[in-house]
Amino acid sequence: MNTSLKLLRFLGPTLLFFGTFVVLPPLVMSHFGSGLDGSLLIIWLISIIYAVIIALTLRRRKFSYTPKDGFIITFVAWVFVSLIAAFPFMGSGFSFSDSVFEAVSGLTTTGSTSISNLSELPNYLLLYRQLLQWAGGVGLVIVVLAIIPAVSGGMKVLQAETAGFADKSFSPRLRETARSLLRFYLLITFMCALAYWLAGMTFFEAATHSFSTVSIGGFSIYNENIGYFNSFQIELIAIIFMLISATNFGLHFLALTKRSIRYHLNNDEFKFFLLVIFLSVLVSTLTLLFKEGFSVNDSLRFGVFQTVSIVTTTGYTLEPLSSLGNTMPFFIFIVAFIGACSGSVGGGMKSWRILTLLKIGFSNITKIMHPNAVSTTKMNGEKISSTQIEAVFSFIAIYITFFLLFLFVLIFQNVDFYSAFSGTAAAINNLGPGLGQFAENYSSLSDSAKLTLAGAMIVGRLELFGVLILLFPSYWKS
Repeated sequence: MNTSLKLLRFLGPTLLFFGTFVVLPPLVMSHFGSGLDGSLLIIWLISIIYAVIIALTLRRRKFSYTPKDGFIITFVAWVFVSLIAAFPFMGSGFSFSDSVFEAVSGLTTTGSTSISNLSELPNYLLLYRQLLQWAGGVGLVIVVLAIIPAVSGGMKVLQAETAGFADKSFSPRLRETARSLLRFYLLITFMCALAYWLAGMTFFEAATHSFSTVSIGGFSIYNENIGYFNSFQIELIAIIFMLISATNFGLHFLALTKRSIRYHLNNDEFKFFLLVIFLSVLVSTLTLLFKEGFSVNDSLRFGVFQTVSIVTTTGYTLEPLSSLGNTMPFFIFIVAFIGACSGSVGGGMKSWRILTLLKIGFSNITKIMHPNAVSTTKMNGEKISSTQIEAVFSFIAIYITFFLLFLFVLIFQNVDFYSAFSGTAAAINNLGPGLGQFAENYSSLSDSAKLTLAGAMIVGRLELFGVLILLFPSYWKS
């Protein structure tokens, strides 16, 4: 009962944020179009009324949160808001599975879509899709870096999530941390929108695409995605902000407050992330040039943009990935499993985990060659503890297990292996576009397959443990 009250209290500000920043703008826009959208109006009214009731009843009650409360509240909140977010799509004539798929894809910043023709949607619904991703991005930052630590052990969880960097990156007061992150998120959203507008986009295009760029979402208001603009300046702006959003926000926070980039330069994960990007771009460009026969300009253009977009798990496309051959798209999909940096809005396994795995691997090789040598595995100058090593290995093992499970479910539903592999990878890595039959959209999927991938998106966004731990009967015992 106590956990239920905590959940109800948590949903108050969550729905207030959702109703104000996601539902209200497209609701107002629909009024100036063809009239108020009924689904949006109902959601907004429910959100505001519920938030007011919670403010008057439970807001001042003091609760003592436990790790159990944290996992339950986070999971239920994501699922509950996703189901509510699906109603405007159902009100526009989409099926339940399509609506849930689109809503979950937006909120988890995945960017996969089952809509085959975006031009048929009214502008207010297009704005709603983009705002779902923006809210999902900022929601992830606040939930993972502020709310979960508050309900499950303070800075210890935050420190584990950011690979030992949290204690130096953020204020010890979690509310101040959340507000600082929100201010930074708003700042880069404004800067991205301004840059897009100066590069030639209309105000509506600039605003909507800034929402999906800084959230590393990948949604667009056009069927051709970012390739609709065919502009070098716009593509360059997208690359810059994708890289900013895929980097640990704690590093940006320190760089701004201390006015120094040395924190970026001294961070092992950030340097590893840039190395992965550079090597991936190099391989992709050379593959397009020598294997696929693209010109030098096109090889550089597609090699740089598509690699950054996929590896950062954003999912913007200039052309359907199937038009770039089979080798290069498959390669960047494999690299995308590494994902963005910890403490960012990106998906994937996170770079620090892969770097830790590699460091341990090379350390063991050294021990085999030199049995008497004393070697210590370090991250950012600090020794990696045995508990961190165990956490990394268990996470990656479970990640692969979940991936294979979802992959099997898709293949069981008669999806070919190539398409199923890419669709599962795109969902669990919160990536977006797929390969094969999913190169343009996911409309060909069956209803059950769409719900399967929607589940994979949530599992990937909550980083597995938050979902897996709820499946153990012992967890539910007092």
